[in-house]
Amino acid sequence: MALLGDTVKSYLGTDVVDVTQEERDATMAAGRALAERVEAEGMVLVRNEDETLPLPADVTQVNVFGWASTQWVGSGSGSGQVTGQVMGLLDALSERGVSYNTELTDMYRSFHGERAYKAAGALNSRATEFCRLYEPRITDRTYYTDDLLANAKAYSDTAIVAVGRVSGESVDCPDAQYKVNERGGAVDVDVTRGYLELSAEEEALLRYVGATYEHVVVVVNSTNVMELGELETIPGIDAALLAGPTGEVGARAVVSALWGDVNPSGRTTDTYAYDFSTAASWANSGVMGEGIYTNGQGLYPADGTLNANVGVTETFDAVRFVDYAEGVYVGYRWYETADVEGFWDDVSNEHGTGYDAVVQYPFGYGLSYTDFSWEVVGRSHADGAWVGRTSEVSLTVRVTNTGQVAGRDVVELYCAAPYTPGGIEKPAATLVAFQKTRLLQPGESQDVTVSFSLDDVASYDCYDANGNGFAGYELEAGDYAVELRRDAHTLDACAGARTVLHLPGDIQCADDLATGAAVENRFTGEAAVDGVSVDGSDSGAGIEFLSRADFAGTFPRTGDADRTMTDNVAALNLYGEQDVEADALSYADHLLTDYYQPTLSSGRGTWQLGENGELTDLGRELGADYGDPRWEIVLDQVSVRDMERLVLHGYLATASIDGIGKPLTKEVDGPAQVGSFNQLSYGVGYPAPMVLSQTWNADLAREYGRQLGLEAAMLGVDGLYAPCANLHRTPVGGRNYEYFSEDPLVCGTMAAEVVGGAADSGTYCFLKHFAVNNQDSYRDSLYTWLTEQALRELYLRPFRIAVEEGGATGLMTAYNRVGAVWAGGSKALLTCVLRGEWGFEGAVITDYADHQRYMNVDQMLRAGGDLFMDGVFRNGSFAYGMSQEQLSAARGTPNAARATSYLTNLRRATKDVLYVWLSAREANLSYNESAAEAGAPQIERPVKREGFNYVGTALALADAVAATAVAVRAHRALERRRARRA
Repeated sequence: MALLGDTVKSYLGTDVVDVTQEERDATMAAGRALAERVEAEGMVLVRNEDETLPLPADVTQVNVFGWASTQWVGSGSGSGQVTGQVMGLLDALSERGVSYNTELTDMYRSFHGERAYKAAGALNSRATEFCRLYEPRITDRTYYTDDLLANAKAYSDTAIVAVGRVSGESVDCPDAQYKVNERGGAVDVDVTRGYLELSAEEEALLRYVGATYEHVVVVVNSTNVMELGELETIPGIDAALLAGPTGEVGARAVVSALWGDVNPSGRTTDTYAYDFSTAASWANSGVMGEGIYTNGQGLYPADGTLNANVGVTETFDAVRFVDYAEGVYVGYRWYETADVEGFWDDVSNEHGTGYDAVVQYPFGYGLSYTDFSWEVVGRSHADGAWVGRTSEVSLTVRVTNTGQVAGRDVVELYCAAPYTPGGIEKPAATLVAFQKTRLLQPGESQDVTVSFSLDDVASYDCYDANGNGFAGYELEAGDYAVELRRDAHTLDACAGARTVLHLPGDIQCADDLATGAAVENRFTGEAAVDGVSVDGSDSGAGIEFLSRADFAGTFPRTGDADRTMTDNVAALNLYGEQDVEADALSYADHLLTDYYQPTLSSGRGTWQLGENGELTDLGRELGADYGDPRWEIVLDQVSVRDMERLVLHGYLATASIDGIGKPLTKEVDGPAQVGSFNQLSYGVGYPAPMVLSQTWNADLAREYGRQLGLEAAMLGVDGLYAPCANLHRTPVGGRNYEYFSEDPLVCGTMAAEVVGGAADSGTYCFLKHFAVNNQDSYRDSLYTWLTEQALRELYLRPFRIAVEEGGATGLMTAYNRVGAVWAGGSKALLTCVLRGEWGFEGAVITDYADHQRYMNVDQMLRAGGDLFMDGVFRNGSFAYGMSQEQLSAARGTPNAARATSYLTNLRRATKDVLYVWLSAREANLSYNESAAEAGAPQIERPVKREGFNYVGTALALADAVAATAVAVRAHRALERRRARRA
C-alpha cells in the first residue's frame, strides 16, 4: 500500500514548488513562442510553382478542402502525444483574420466528427481501427452539392487542401486503407493502396480542386512520410508544404508561412519515394513484414499472455520475428547507393527516368522563398591530401542570400568511402556534418564551418569481409570523396564542392577514440555475449542480407518466410534459474569479502546528498564525479531493503531514501510535452520531434531541451522519459512522429542537444528506446535479427552520440529483443557496449513492464540495468534476490558467487539511480556559474520541497483501519469459539 502511495503522490503532485503562478505562466508562454519557432523552421516547402507562396496579403478569404482540416493532427498517439487543446489550421486562419468557407467546413464536420478510436488511442486499438481515413467523394452530391461547390468557387479562387495521417504507439501504419466515405457508413477496405498513400477520394478531390481553382496549396499534416507523387502529376497543384504534427500552437506558424511572415527553412530528414516498395527495408516492415515461429506455441508470448494493446481481452496468437535484411542500406543510404550502382537505370515512368523516377524528395530536400549561393572560402585539406583516422576535415562555406526576402539555409556535407565489391558493405553517401545559418537578410552572408573526423566514416566489418583477420571498425585505403550537397543527391555547383582525400593504408580502429575502450564483436557468431548471434547465423534463420555486390540478386522483394525456432533461441525465451547460475559463475573468481549493509539507511548527517530540496556540498561533488571514491561510503549507508525499493519501482516516481537525503523524484513522458501521458498537469505541447529534426538546427534543439527541462521543474518533475533516438527504418513506423529521422547523425545530434539542454535546466532524461525499437506491431518480445554492422552503424550510433557527445546519463530499454534476448536484459548491449565501450555513467530504466516474466527484473539487474518500470501498482519483485540475512549467510558457501553478483549489481544500480538525479542538479548549478561569468542569462530552477503527505497519511489511516478491522474480526471469532466451548 505504501509503495502505491508513491505513484499516487507523484500523480497528484503533492510536492511544493517554489514558483509563483506568474512565473509559471511566463515560462509556458515562452514555451509556446518556442513551439512556433520550431514549426516555422521545421516545416518543409516541397513545391512552389510560379511562386504561388507566399500568398498575397489581399487574400483574406480561402476555401479549405479535406475532412482532415477539421481534425487537425497535433501529434501522434501514445506516450509521445500532446495532451490538451490543439490549435488547428482553421483556428490559426481565424486568428490571423483570414476567413474560410464555413459552409464547406460545416459539411465536413457533419460528415464525420472526431476520429474513431481517438479517445482510446493507438495503445487500445488495432491499426485497422486507429488508422482510418474519412473523406466524402467529390462526386457525391449528398455532401458536395451543386450549390456548395458553386458557392465555394464564388467565395475565393484560393484553395488550401489538408491531407492528414495519424499513427501511434503499439501499431504500425497498415498496408491497406480502411476508410469511410459516407456519413455513418461502413468501413470500406481498399487493398490496392496503403494508409500512407493518397486515397482515391483524396486524389479525386485534388483533381477537382486543381482544375477549378486559380491557386491551390496542399498542406500535409502527417505523422509519417507519405507517397505524394500526385502532387506533381495532378494539374493545378501549385504548392505543397509538409507541416508534420504541429503540437499545441504550431499551426499558427503554418499560416504565417502561407502568407510569408516566416520563410520555411525545413529540410526533409527522410527520403520521400514515389513508391515505398522501392525501399530495401519495405518487404520486412510493419506487421506485413513480420514472420512467425511455427513451433512457438507455448513460448512467450504465445503462452496465454494477454495482448494489452488491442482494446479487447485477447492473448498473443504467435511468437513473431522481423529480419532487417536490408543491412546498412536504409533510407538515403539505399537510394543513393542503388543509384550509383545503376539499380534504377531501367526505371521509367511519369515522374522521369532512373533515380528521378524513384525518389520524389531526397533526404535533406527543401525549398525556400529566397535563394542562396555557396562559396567555399576555407578548407582544412586540399584536394588530394593524405589523411588519417584522427584527421579533422572541415570546410568553411560562405552562404549568401541572393533573393529578395530573409531566410535560413542548411549546409550539408556528405562523404563516400572507397568500396570494394564483395568487401565490407558501404553506402555511397553518408551525412557527416550539417549546419544551419542564422536568419540572413537579402544580400547578407554568413560563413558556416562544417567538419567531421575521418573516424566517423569507419565501417564496421563484423565478418572480416576484407580478409585481413580483423573484425571491427575499419578505414580502408583509398579515396574518400567529401561533397557539399544541397540534399543527399544534389552536389552544389560551387567551386570546391567536391574534395577527394586519400588514405594511404588500411586502418583497424580497435578502440573508441572518445573512451579508449576496446571495440570488438559483441553480437556476432562465437563472440555473441548473449549466447546467440544477432544475425541468426547460428540459429537456422538463413537470412540473406542485401549486398552491394549483387543488389539485383539480394534485394528483399518479399518478407522472410515463417520458420522454426531453434533450441538455442528457445532456451533464451524467458529468464530463469539456469541463467542466474550462469551469471554467478562470472563472479566466482572475485567474491566479495563483506556482504554487510545496514538494517536501516542512515548517513548520520555526514553522508546526506540533499536537504530541503537542494543538494548538499557532498551531493554536488558526487554529481560531478561518478568515479569519486566516496560513492562507496555513501552506498555503505544504504540498506538492502532501500536499495531494492529504489531499483524495483521506477514508474513515474523513484523512491526516496531519507537516510541519505534522497527525495522522492518524479519522472514523466514525453518527447513533445512534459507530462503528456496520464498526468494531471502538463507543459506546452510542441511540434513532434520529427518536425524538430527537420529544422536541422542543433542550437534550436538545445534551446528546446532547456525549455523542456525548465517546464518540468515548474511542474515538479525531475526527469523525462524522452527524447527518442530510434530511426525511421521504414515509413510505416507507428512512432516515427516521436523519432527524429532515418539518419543516425541527425538523430543523435538532436537527441544529444535535447538531453544536454534539459541537463542545463537540471532535468535528467531517459533516452529511449535502447535498441532497435523501430516498429511497433507486436513489439512485445519481437525477435529482431540484423547484422552487427547495421546495429552499430545505424541503430546504436544515435545513442552513442548522445552518450559520448551529449553526456546522456539516462537510457530506457525497449520491448523488443535484440536477436534472441530482451533488449533490457542484454549484457552485450548494456554492459559491454554502453558502459564498457562508450563509458556511460548513469541509469538504465526498462520500458513499462506489463509482463514481468519477460521483462524480468532479475535479468535486467544482472545485465547492467538499474531501474524497473514495474507499473502503477509498483508490484515488482526479485525472484532471485537475497535479503541481508541471506547475503550474510552466503559467505564461504556455494551461494557466495550469487550473493556477490546480487549485491554488486544492486549497489551499482543504486549508485546509478542516485547519480542521474545528482548529476542533473549539478549540471544546472555549473551552467549558471558559467553563465554568470559570461554575463549570460541563467536558468534558475525552482526548488521543490516535500509537501504535506496527504497520500501517505490517507494510506496509513487506511492500513490502520484495515488492521483494526482484522483485529476486531479475529477478536470476535475468538469470543465465539470461547462461547461455544463454554
